[in-house]
Amino acid sequence: MTDTHTPNTSERRCQVIRDYTAEFPDPITFQAGEEISVSDKVSLWNNHPDWRWLWCTDARGKGGWTPAAFFEARGQTAIALRDYAATELSAAVGETLSSIDAYGGWFWCVNQRGQHGWIPQDHVAELP
Repeated sequence: MTDTHTPNTSERRCQVIRDYTAEFPDPITFQAGEEISVSDKVSLWNNHPDWRWLWCTDARGKGGWTPAAFFEARGQTAIALRDYAATELSAAVGETLSSIDAYGGWFWCVNQRGQHGWIPQDHVAELP
């Protein structure tokens, strides 16, 4: 699996405090400048008003939750402002991860096996 995500924060170490199992095995992915389709489905992660996600579909026809801040909407289509992969990272309690990005209640992490993906922030604790 390759990392198609463009990080925007400094790397932090964290430890998994609650098991997490990925829900979407074949996620939406796109590159900056690519056109995607945007639906009317909106989710505020954990009911947080600033954590807005929209259901989008990529050029391959794969749908998934996409951070609203990662694209510029133009009606039912949008232009990606950055690279994005909705890949989730399954992790078990006690695992150490490196968090290299954060958005909307989720961390983009890499585990010790080199696998990349998103994990909910409430499933990890930052290490000193």
